[in-house]
Amino acid sequence: MARATKTATPTKTAAKAKTVTTAAAQPTATLNLGIDPEKLPGMLNILSKLLADEMVLYAKLRNYHWNVTGPHFHSLHEMFEDQYTQIAEVVDEVAERIRQYGANAPGTLAEFIQLTRLSEHPGTYPNAKTMVGNAVADHESLIRFLRADIEEIDDEADDVGAEDLLTGLLQQHQKMAWMLRTYLEAGE
Repeated sequence: MARATKTATPTKTAAKAKTVTTAAAQPTATLNLGIDPEKLPGMLNILSKLLADEMVLYAKLRNYHWNVTGPHFHSLHEMFEDQYTQIAEVVDEVAERIRQYGANAPGTLAEFIQLTRLSEHPGTYPNAKTMVGNAVADHESLIRFLRADIEEIDDEADDVGAEDLLTGLLQQHQKMAWMLRTYLEAGE
C-alpha cells in the first residue's frame, strides 16, 4: 500500500530560513497604509510564498481530479474539483492582496516552484487513497505554515488585515483537510 507523502513541519526558524526575494516581492509604489515601509518586503515575501503554496496545491488537486481511479472515482473526482475551485479563489485573493501592498504578484510557474514550501512529485500517479492522504498532508502543512506566517506578521508588521486574511485561509484549509480525512477514516 502506498503512503501519503509527508511535507516538512515548519518551525519559526525554518519558516524564516527560506526567504526568497523575487522582483515580485518588492513594492512598486509608495503607500501610506500605516505599515512600516521597512516591514513591507518581509510581509510581501510571506504572501508570495503563500501564493506559491496555494498554486502548487491547486495543481496537485487538478492532477488528482484528472487521474483518480477506482470505486470511489466519482465522489473523489468531485471532491478534488470542489477543493481546487476553492483554492483558485484563494489564489486570486492572495495575489490581489500582494497588489494592494503595491507589489507585483508572482505569476509564473518558475516563481511558484522557487517560492513554494510544498513538495511536488512529477510523474507520480498514486492510487486514490494515497492521493487523498497526500492532499490531507498538504492542507495540514499549509495550516502549519499559515500559523507561523500569522505569528510572523503579528510580530513583525502588526498588519491585522493580512492576519485576518491568513486566519480565514487557515480555517478553509482546516475544513478541506477534515473533508478529505473523513474518507481516510472510513477505511475505504
